[in-house]
Amino acid sequence: MRLTDNLKQEQFEFAWWVEIITNHPGCTYYFGPFMNSQEAQTFLPAYIEDLEQEGTQEIRFQIQQCQPKELTIFED
Repeated sequence: MRLTDNLKQEQFEFAWWVEIITNHPGCTYYFGPFMNSQEAQTFLPAYIEDLEQEGTQEIRFQIQQCQPKELTIFED
């Protein structure tokens, strides 16, 4: 692995993501990656607005450093 590949992997591992959890429908969405939490915060209102326009209810969110395995998770 080249050094640049290793650096890109490190950036992804420590990237910031917006996690949005909804109850109706029961889903968890991940949006990102972002370089920092401020960048994620900038895009957050647009994600929430899109979900509200789709009729989603009870929206909770957090901005965190993580590595989501899936971008959309549907509750059973």
